[in-house]
Amino acid sequence: MLKRLAVAGAGVVLACTVAACGGTGEQAGAGASPSTEWVGKTPSGGSTNPGKQLSSPTYQTSPKPGSAVDWGDPFVVENFNAPLDDDWGVYDSPNGKPPRSSDMVAVADGMLQLSGGVSKKSGKDVGAGAAYYRDQKFGKWEVRFRVQAGAGYAPAVLLWPEDNADWPKNGEIDMMEVIDPKRQGGGTYLHHGKNNEHVGVDYTKADFTRFHTVGVEWLPSRVTYYLDGKPYFNVTPDQMDTGLPDEGPMHLALQLDQGCGYPIPCRNAQTPERVVMDVDWIKIWKYRGKS
Repeated sequence: MLKRLAVAGAGVVLACTVAACGGTGEQAGAGASPSTEWVGKTPSGGSTNPGKQLSSPTYQTSPKPGSAVDWGDPFVVENFNAPLDDDWGVYDSPNGKPPRSSDMVAVADGMLQLSGGVSKKSGKDVGAGAAYYRDQKFGKWEVRFRVQAGAGYAPAVLLWPEDNADWPKNGEIDMMEVIDPKRQGGGTYLHHGKNNEHVGVDYTKADFTRFHTVGVEWLPSRVTYYLDGKPYFNVTPDQMDTGLPDEGPMHLALQLDQGCGYPIPCRNAQTPERVVMDVDWIKIWKYRGKS
């Protein structure tokens, strides 16, 4: 039975049991997710997003950037100057794989802070996660973040299907995964189809202990990834047997996942007591039916 929880200042908290949040651990394929239950607002379709599990396979790449699009002004600008509203969901699955706890999520100093370490609530070594449940089909997303160095935890910024049951068929767009404990680079991936076909760039150099802006344009004709406003990876329908994701809407998920083994190396003597991922802001643009 799922445990119902609440957190002050958070729009929604997700909870699950050991059985519901189980799996094969960090060896599970990217995007493999536990079942969860909503506490509070339920998005359209009654779906939930407990988040993905990190993986690090080898991918083919496509280096050509996409053409420019005039997006206009973003319809969402979140600067984290106030507690999270009802459009946000906070993960709470301390017995999951990977484990995440709601007490490791905070809004402070104008930033969303996701922490990895021992939870005071559960006494377990956990990570954290939050999702912005304004689902849309196609569009543009940007996230500015940094993360402390430290083995045992890895951040992921991604788009996830509105209905969790639609993964992997409806796709997954990984804007950035930083498994490297020194945070000197990260990976970018695109998943689609019932057999989880995927392409990507395993490692793009950048010092993620400093703030960087990651972004993606998801269009019918291409999916283009950006780092600090510059395109560096582009995928077109002909590069995937399944084509590009177009079945349904997705939403933004922000995660700092705990791990010990593959692909996330275990905590060690150099790991701080708490490893913190700071999210400075997010921006989202609507798709206007062009390109």
